[in-house]
Amino acid sequence: MTGNRDRSLLSHDVCPDKGLLALPERVLQIGEGNFLRGFVDWMIHGLNQHDLFRGRIVVVAPRTTGAPNIDRLNRQDGLFTVWLRGVQQGVQVEEREIVSSVSRGIDPYQHWGEFLGCAENPEIDIVVSNTTESGIQYTPEDFKSGTPVQSFPGKLTAYLYHRYCHFDGAASAGMTIVPCELIDNNGDKLREIVLHHADDWQLPRSFTEWVQSHNHFCNTLVDRIVTGFPQGEDADDLLSALPYRDELVTVGEPFHLWVIEADERLKSAWPFEKIGMNAHYVTDVTPYRIQKVRILNGAHTAMCALGLLSGLQTVGEVMDQPILGLFVRRLIDEEIVPTLLASVPAIDKATVEEFAGSVVDRFRNPFVHHELNSITLNGLSKIRVRLIPTLYEYYQNREQVPALLAASIAAQLLFYRNADSHTERWIIRDDPEMVQMIADIWREEATVGLEATISTLLGTTELWSQDLNEIDGLREGIAVFIHSVRTHGIIAALESVVRQCGQSRGNVAR
Repeated sequence: MTGNRDRSLLSHDVCPDKGLLALPERVLQIGEGNFLRGFVDWMIHGLNQHDLFRGRIVVVAPRTTGAPNIDRLNRQDGLFTVWLRGVQQGVQVEEREIVSSVSRGIDPYQHWGEFLGCAENPEIDIVVSNTTESGIQYTPEDFKSGTPVQSFPGKLTAYLYHRYCHFDGAASAGMTIVPCELIDNNGDKLREIVLHHADDWQLPRSFTEWVQSHNHFCNTLVDRIVTGFPQGEDADDLLSALPYRDELVTVGEPFHLWVIEADERLKSAWPFEKIGMNAHYVTDVTPYRIQKVRILNGAHTAMCALGLLSGLQTVGEVMDQPILGLFVRRLIDEEIVPTLLASVPAIDKATVEEFAGSVVDRFRNPFVHHELNSITLNGLSKIRVRLIPTLYEYYQNREQVPALLAASIAAQLLFYRNADSHTERWIIRDDPEMVQMIADIWREEATVGLEATISTLLGTTELWSQDLNEIDGLREGIAVFIHSVRTHGIIAALESVVRQCGQSRGNVAR
């Protein structure tokens, strides 16, 4: 560690333009973690640099465990480094900058009055949040004056009520609430819980009407991998490259996507498109959510069992393996994307194809070590949501089985069987009853044969919420692939499928 590492981020030669530090507070952010710092705060910093928002963020810890980060933020005057590392259009990129959009941090468990005091500032009219998916849940709790409320929706209800009282219910005091938690219809759900708390706490009916009429809760979709403070083998090298000490370095990938169902007020306040940021204001986030689930999440789930059965550990290793990497690219380009475009009219072709290209770059990011085993967690529910819709829609559109997707599902069935080894077993982190059900069906294979076993597995509606035997040819295709795996090994079996798909499209894989 050099002497330079001890310098403050406010040092004149590393700090952003001092004018950015004097901007007024305009956003309340509930959540002090890596994602919001490497996503929302970074984006608002970009707007400020271009004189397009001119506002800073007050960061609030949603849980008591957030206190250390609040301390770090305040010690560093709200400044921290965002370091983007990854692949864009096949080219490796690294960019870092000091983000200056945060003004201060508040621990509401120690300074509840300071938190509510922000509600009295008419310029703070936007709330953003990321409290994890479990944060937007209803939890019964008491509301007592001067006492911190524990849950995020409870805190927001108390905050809005304080604002309502301070401004005598003025329509102009209404806020725009932009949750970033990864649940469907996050804005609608959050509003519903706020109203539930208002009812529990017997707050005035006029407050409920004010919330409903003058506060806009946005449904959103966010997408960026933010790994946070440097970890692993190159962590020391990364930190040593900085000419200052930063306890909040936030590492993420270059890709970012923010889709927001918003009114004109937010569109005008945050014109991200003017600086080339990948943000979209829409009337419905559903097409973007389907796009992400089918392409990004679907390809993750499709590759994980194949990769693990091949002895690989990470998404990057899958992409570097010639046959598996080709499988993933063709699965996206030839089965998932065409099915999306044919089955979901609201999805824009250019947008989908651009997103698909970015997904391949993201999978190949050498700085993100995404464990395949983590993707298998609760894998059956992921298969139902991420793969089965594409499987059905492809079959309905073309009256044939998507061969690459069928191979993936075959590998999943082998994974849940613990492959064919009598000695090597692995822990399957899924619903124990479902895992046992699959094991029991596989146990009958010696008696009834492979194809009958596959038929029973596909027809077990508790697993898939439907009978997959309705897809004519799927059973046979899966049985053929598993037989090939047992005869030639997983890579050779997959190579045969990939080559056959290429030949059928006049594009032989070399």
